[in-house]
Amino acid sequence: NSLTLLHPADLADLLEHLEGEDRISVFSILAPERAGEVLAQISPPIQESLTNDLDDQRLIQILNELDSDDATDIFSHLPRQRSEDIIRLLHPEAREELKRLIGYETDTAGGIMALEFVSVNADSAIREAIEKIREKSQEVEKLYYVWVVDDRGRLVGVVSMKDLLLEPIDTKINDIMKTEVISVDVGTDQEEVARIVKQYDLTHVPVVNGQHKLIGRITNDDIIDVIDEEASEDISLMAGVLDQEL
Repeated sequence: NSLTLLHPADLADLLEHLEGEDRISVFSILAPERAGEVLAQISPPIQESLTNDLDDQRLIQILNELDSDDATDIFSHLPRQRSEDIIRLLHPEAREELKRLIGYETDTAGGIMALEFVSVNADSAIREAIEKIREKSQEVEKLYYVWVVDDRGRLVGVVSMKDLLLEPIDTKINDIMKTEVISVDVGTDQEEVARIVKQYDLTHVPVVNGQHKLIGRITNDDIIDVIDEEASEDISLMAGVLDQEL
């Protein structure tokens, strides 16, 4: 199937240019994991329309496959009654992740973060960190840095993949980690998160709660979505002002 050769972003672009029934027909051909990747790339208005057109079984399959932040975005499009029905039928892990994330305001760090990340204890050795990375390899993509936490789960540092590979395997994480790590509070406005990521040229940023415990991560593709969203809002606002002036 030639559709399987297309990048998810290209498939999303194709679907956006199709009408309702044709869009559903093409989308129905995709395997759940592939469908989820494509749905996450589609612009919000069409994403909402497509989400509500899917039957429950198909939607559940997709939500079970998606990263927590993308699943939350798609889940947020559902009417209340349907969302309550769907969430009960999800895989337990996916259900718990959704319940955690839908409690945050959509325009905050908590609303755009993902719960999939890799962290290691400061007292552990590189050997243990590598084992942790292997365990999480299917769950966490684009892994360039590993965050370091203390015994209470508080963020205390960061270590690069390069250092993990070059240092002796029995080296303690404490000895090679950098303690200057930039993070954002779960309640930080998404515009401020975007500004921080841009200012410090970050590939992703850790999210902490009020006790400075590491609870999630925000990747730069999420930040691109925020920038696009804010730009669209600014354009709409400017258009409204111009209409009033005219």
